[in-house]
Amino acid sequence: MYGKFLDGADPNYEEEGQEGVANMSGIQRSDVEAAMDECDAMGVDAFMDEYGYSWNNLRYWVERGKKSYPSKAVFGVAHRFLDQGAALSNDECNGTTARKKLSSLGFKIIEQTGLPQNLPARPHHPAESQVSTLPTNLILYGPPGTGKTYNTALEAVKLCDGSAHYPQTKEGRAALMARYNELVAEKRIAFVTFHQNYGYEDFVEGLRPVPIGNSDGESVGFHLQPEPGLFRLIAERAETGGLAVGSEPLNIADRAVYKMSLGEVADSASDFVFTESLKNNYALFGFRDIDWTDPRFSDREEIFSEVKRRFPDDDVTPNKGVVQSPDVFRNQLEIGDMLVVAKGNHRFRAIGIVEGQYEYAPRADGRYCHRRKVRWLWHDKDGLDVSELYPPKFIQKTLYRLKDVELNRSLIARLISDAVSEGAEGDPLPHVLIIDEINRANVSKVFGELITLLESDKRAGMDNALSVTLPYSKRQFSVPANLHIIGTMNTADRSIALLDTALRRRFQFREMAPEPDLLGLVEGIDLKAVLTTINQRIEYLIDREHRIGHAFFINCETAEQVHAAMRDKVIPLLQEYFFEDWSRIHAVLGDGFIREDMLDPPPGIEGDRVSSWSVLAPFNADAFDRLMGKMVKAPEELGE
Repeated sequence: MYGKFLDGADPNYEEEGQEGVANMSGIQRSDVEAAMDECDAMGVDAFMDEYGYSWNNLRYWVERGKKSYPSKAVFGVAHRFLDQGAALSNDECNGTTARKKLSSLGFKIIEQTGLPQNLPARPHHPAESQVSTLPTNLILYGPPGTGKTYNTALEAVKLCDGSAHYPQTKEGRAALMARYNELVAEKRIAFVTFHQNYGYEDFVEGLRPVPIGNSDGESVGFHLQPEPGLFRLIAERAETGGLAVGSEPLNIADRAVYKMSLGEVADSASDFVFTESLKNNYALFGFRDIDWTDPRFSDREEIFSEVKRRFPDDDVTPNKGVVQSPDVFRNQLEIGDMLVVAKGNHRFRAIGIVEGQYEYAPRADGRYCHRRKVRWLWHDKDGLDVSELYPPKFIQKTLYRLKDVELNRSLIARLISDAVSEGAEGDPLPHVLIIDEINRANVSKVFGELITLLESDKRAGMDNALSVTLPYSKRQFSVPANLHIIGTMNTADRSIALLDTALRRRFQFREMAPEPDLLGLVEGIDLKAVLTTINQRIEYLIDREHRIGHAFFINCETAEQVHAAMRDKVIPLLQEYFFEDWSRIHAVLGDGFIREDMLDPPPGIEGDRVSSWSVLAPFNADAFDRLMGKMVKAPEELGE
């Protein structure tokens, strides 16, 4: 453990002892073993279901003999063996408290993402909504129009929520997409489409030019700076997501983080700044005894003017620290931003979240009269080396924002997680990366050295976990176990057989085939038979991977909409499939949709007549009957 979460004033900063833990509940070892016996008798699946505990994000287990049990569930159920007791629900039971109590009773707690091999009998109950706790690498493949993109949304929601019950109706699809969009807004789902020019620098990290400014704020050139790509960003969000303090979720992925000095390390007379700040849950700030509460000081120029007026003999410019730092502390630092307290330029000793606006609190000596309310989440009086948190190290500046691309948010998450003494389980929330058209890019080039890290047992926290040093930022990187990857692949563009072997070995593949049974009759047009006939002919002429999906027709409610789908979607796709070979398109569709005219050679040119094909407008009245090979009347019989 690196430190302790401070909840309210805590002048002594004492760690909670095991004796205090043991007395925080009346649970005894016999109660816990009774719950374990019940789990043995029921099987762990039935045990979890009976008492409403989720498999989602489960990573802490309690051992008895050669068996492992879910620690939070066992602790919660043990309460029903107390006198007049009742089992705690999933929401009522605190995972951190459970682990501490079980440990104090002599049980061994293990941390493992995924399922231990020594669980009590866990019968398989297949259900559409059941989700594995193991990392998912899944590719949905199939011809165009088979619902791959829609099903990625369903799978993503299922992985994030643990279940997904959305009927295949308009209302069900709308509800699914509403939940999907909520998860996107929470940044737990990210979406990207691969293309031929997509590369490692876009996906993992690359170098980007960043302007270099002088002390007056003018640009004097640029330098190349590592910038994270989409995959690194969502991996870091996945690793830091799911923290909680008390009952409040704590998402640190997108917060601005500032370095701040609380006192001077070399001056023991200023030690009170750090201790007083942590004791009273605020951050003290120096820089002259001037009250900045007046609303006009929301403008840096006003701060500059006031400093200049109060100290006319000082060499003051708008970019000097005496102006810039008060502006950052009063105006730029927002509620919700994080503070990392430095100890010199090479160590840091506290982390907190800003919770209040600027305050002026005059002191007798006129020093450190400015403050902001802060909830301190972690501290260590000796501090930790800053190189792992922020490789560029700190600079001699009281308060400034740290560069996101250099900041190791995963370390912040670990420190806070270890320091939390009370609160929610803190398990990382599932995150999903959706890669549309995954086969359009050179996958080996895009993933680079990270392709190995995608394997379930190579993920962070797994038995064979691996990490790599990224080439530009030089930071250690691993793929968290709670990051799931779902890809889609259009087989009309590229067969699975042509995929990179490394990719095929690390992903599961699920075929999304056309489903004619989802289609019915629309104003006398048998769409099920139409789709079946078209696909049989395409498969005969090309292969099964070039069939068309039910999505081309599934929203058609009138004959006019069916005709529009044929004219604007199906026929253009067939043109692409057959490389404008209209005779083969005719073999698929028959005579009712396209017409062949014969062109004579121009005057003075000898040659054979050639075909000229055109799409009929409108289609023949019996076009769909002709397509399906039904007997139709000759034109003269129809009175034409």
